[in-house]
Amino acid sequence: MRIGVMGGSMADTGKQRLWRRLRIALVILVTLLIILFIALAAFPWAMLKGRIESRAAQQLGRPVTIGSMERVDAFSLHPVVRLTDVRMPQPAWVGPRLPDLARIARVELRFSAPALLLGRFSLEALDMKGARVQLYRDAKGRESWSENEKKKDDGGGSGPALRLLTVADSRIAYRDDKQRRSIDAALTVDRSGLRLSGTGDVRGHAVQVSATGAPIEEAKRGTRWPFTVSIAGDAVGFDLRGTMAGPLDIGHLEGEARAHAIDLALLDAIIEAGLPGTQPVRLTAKVKRDRPDWQVDDLKGTIGRSDIAGQATIAKRDGRTRIDGAVSANRFDFDDLSSNEGKRKAAARRARVGDRIVPATAIDLKSVARTDGRLTLSVRRLLWPGSSPFRSLSGTLNLENSRLELKPLTLGLTRGRMEGSLIVDQRQGGPKLEIDLALRSARLLDFFPEAQIDGSLVGRIRLNGVGGTVREAVGRSDGAIALVARDGTIPTRTAALLGQDIGGGLTAKEESRSVLRCIIARLDVAGGVARPAPVIIDTSRAQTRAEGRINLADERLALTVSGAPKGKAVLRLSGSLPINGTIKAPDIKVPERVKSAKGIFGMVKAAITGEQGPRATDANCDALASRALR
Repeated sequence: MRIGVMGGSMADTGKQRLWRRLRIALVILVTLLIILFIALAAFPWAMLKGRIESRAAQQLGRPVTIGSMERVDAFSLHPVVRLTDVRMPQPAWVGPRLPDLARIARVELRFSAPALLLGRFSLEALDMKGARVQLYRDAKGRESWSENEKKKDDGGGSGPALRLLTVADSRIAYRDDKQRRSIDAALTVDRSGLRLSGTGDVRGHAVQVSATGAPIEEAKRGTRWPFTVSIAGDAVGFDLRGTMAGPLDIGHLEGEARAHAIDLALLDAIIEAGLPGTQPVRLTAKVKRDRPDWQVDDLKGTIGRSDIAGQATIAKRDGRTRIDGAVSANRFDFDDLSSNEGKRKAAARRARVGDRIVPATAIDLKSVARTDGRLTLSVRRLLWPGSSPFRSLSGTLNLENSRLELKPLTLGLTRGRMEGSLIVDQRQGGPKLEIDLALRSARLLDFFPEAQIDGSLVGRIRLNGVGGTVREAVGRSDGAIALVARDGTIPTRTAALLGQDIGGGLTAKEESRSVLRCIIARLDVAGGVARPAPVIIDTSRAQTRAEGRINLADERLALTVSGAPKGKAVLRLSGSLPINGTIKAPDIKVPERVKSAKGIFGMVKAAITGEQGPRATDANCDALASRALR
């Protein structure tokens, strides 16, 4: 029994010693925490002045100096530190052309000391006076305020921890040589709120710049911060009114935007979306940013006499931008996509090289090499300066890794439609253009109303070529172009002249009509040169064939046309007619013998003696059409 009691006493003694040691350790730990708390709360932060200068200089790659640094409060885990005469120079590549990046006469900072121990700097309050900030971006896109120009902001991140900001007697200047814009504005932040006001320049056009915001003070978390930004000018303007998730949290905002400009490219100098030059533009939209993504909804506006509407999502991932959305228009004029300067250059080009059918539209995708996306397009009514059979447009545009595909593409006609695809592939050099379009259920009269020739019309265009513009690519292309018109009518006068029946053409009544059996036009294209294979016009009066070549690079014709009547002609022109000039302005060479009395007497003699040459027979339109469209 005594052994059992002794064993129990020894066990109790051991437990007591263990608890005593734990209590001592706990007291020591609490004491250390209290000491650490006191030391952190009373830490003389001013002694870190040299270390802060060195660390900032190391991160920014340039010297940063602080005239003086002192702790304002005596004891707090959220200390207040005052700095005076803070100077941050521009990076070396800027040179002496501009003042320092930042000079601040006095600034007081309140930050979280515990957060600093965890390796992050959490700025809670900032009181600044006498600041002069000069931001600069050069023509190459280098930013003087960025320590790493190659860094991409693809992360979402959170809003700034800043809860209180006051600024007095301060100015911010910004100069951007890449977009050719600048701002010089005064900044004040106090109990009344944020106010920025100044002047600026956007590509030579003067603007007034202003911004407002609610007071940046201690507020309940989750409260949205209202703001406005305005760039106002006669030539260009932009206005955004909305709220941010927190004060100055530009990564998380939403609002309504309005913009106007004499040219969309001028507005692009502000929003930087890679937009082209156009006619005057007015736009409104609802925008939302959740860094790094943007959402644009209820986009509405006008460009020249065109209207547009749509929505889009712009996402940034791994250094690439993706745009997905839809754009529609009730009325759209492609000429509105050219600025006045662009139209002037186009007119000068036409005066130099003449009118062309194939446009000189640029298709180089270098500017969107890091952009992908999908856009649906819809135009209810296409507007043209003159007559055109093209009435509407719809399609889906896909851009992936420097390959742009417009497929399916449908062009509505006065009657019928043209559908297929357009592809620009720049993944391996190029750009390479691929065209595959089919013409269905159309009418010939809608394309050539002046000729008064009608008939059902179908066709196919398949071309591929390399070039920086549509014109260059087509001018170097391979493929085929085919048009087939069937079962129509043609003015008798035209039919006779196509058969080189001069007498029939001169004597036919203006209102008289003949049967158009078929027009078969197939052009085989190699190296930008198109050759008839074949080109035949077959009517109830005559048959005409074309031979030669068409250079698609300059659209010059080198053709000969020969026709034969299907009956006896009063005056028949023998031989063939050369056609030169361009597709837009053909030049038909009338033989000299037609202009002279001797030549006319010769044709009369041939008619009398029956020496006019063989007459034409009906072509096999079905077989020719089948081969042409293969």
